[in-house]
Amino acid sequence: MNLKILFIINDEEKKLSRIVNKFSLPFNTLMHGEGTASQGILDFLGLAKTEKNILFSIIPDNKEKEIMTFLENNTNIEDFGKGIAFTVPMSSSPKYIRDTFKTVEGKEKMEKINYHLIVTIASEGSADKIMNIAKRNGANGGTLIKGRGIGGKNSFKLFNVTLEPEKDIILIVCKNENKDRIMHSILEKNGMNTGSKGICFSLPIDSAVGFGE
Repeated sequence: MNLKILFIINDEEKKLSRIVNKFSLPFNTLMHGEGTASQGILDFLGLAKTEKNILFSIIPDNKEKEIMTFLENNTNIEDFGKGIAFTVPMSSSPKYIRDTFKTVEGKEKMEKINYHLIVTIASEGSADKIMNIAKRNGANGGTLIKGRGIGGKNSFKLFNVTLEPEKDIILIVCKNENKDRIMHSILEKNGMNTGSKGICFSLPIDSAVGFGE
């Protein structure tokens, strides 16, 4: 049995709890992020900064098609801008996680979708620049998570207390044909040799819903 990580990005926490309970998912983490629409657009529309809930959940591959079909048919995740869900394969996992799930024989294989998750980690305040560049090169949108460095050479001390630099973590799901162009454009303007000190990498996505296409 193979395991996968299910990512669901949505603005309604209750819907995420409903999914976790419906499919009895035992390993879940909920994080909070922000949509990446520029402040100028939000001000023009009279909207506040868009908050997003990000659910990370470990699922067995024999539940993948059932969960993705449910999301497509029973939530508003297919409405453009409402949210997105996708799965990423796990290369390894502890035995106690695998033993938690029961193997179901005869799983029907879900058709592959050629999408990738681009993860960019850069200095705080870089998200708008990175998303503007990404959108010009084929990205539809992204999600911002706030983080910080840990134990790096860029740490500094204030009153003898070590402070770590804040980080912007940008998640972008894109079509396979746009991946290299988006990553190259991000690193060209926001790479390690720039003020953004950015790095980025991509992960393959097995299945996805919510692109509004």
